[in-house]
Amino acid sequence: MSHVADRLKGAAKSVAGTLTGNDDLKREGALHQEKAATAEEAAKLEEQAEREQAQAQVVAREREIETEQQRLAAQAAAEKSEQQAEIERARAEQKVSADAATREAAVQRQEAAEKQAAARETQIAAAQRSAAEQQAAALDAEAAKAKATADALDEINEETA
Repeated sequence: MSHVADRLKGAAKSVAGTLTGNDDLKREGALHQEKAATAEEAAKLEEQAEREQAQAQVVAREREIETEQQRLAAQAAAEKSEQQAEIERARAEQKVSADAATREAAVQRQEAAEKQAAARETQIAAAQRSAAEQQAAALDAEAAKAKATADALDEINEETA
């Protein structure tokens, strides 16, 4: 039975109970209305949880893409730096050993720093995704609890019917 039908059925029973002075019928009507409200809340919570989980996945994927772009940019920068070092070596053979060692150390430090930065970004993205998934799981649990309440109200309603 739909939420609207439960709500209407509850309102009708409440009115009928009031008109006839039947308190049981009034209570049954109130239970129908409460069941409809609880089911609607459960549906809303489940919808919200799904939206938040989808958003968390989008954010995580965007972070992954950003991290990969940074890695590729770092790699391109490192390759360009190495090419420049080769050009310099060809022009000045006497300074090759000192200049190459200095540049290579700088490139390695830069690559290590960029790898560390990329690793930090990946960890942050994973932590954010995990937090969002935990929040979505909490909302799913809340929705399940609301559904269980609605089911319990259905059972009570059926027992009183």
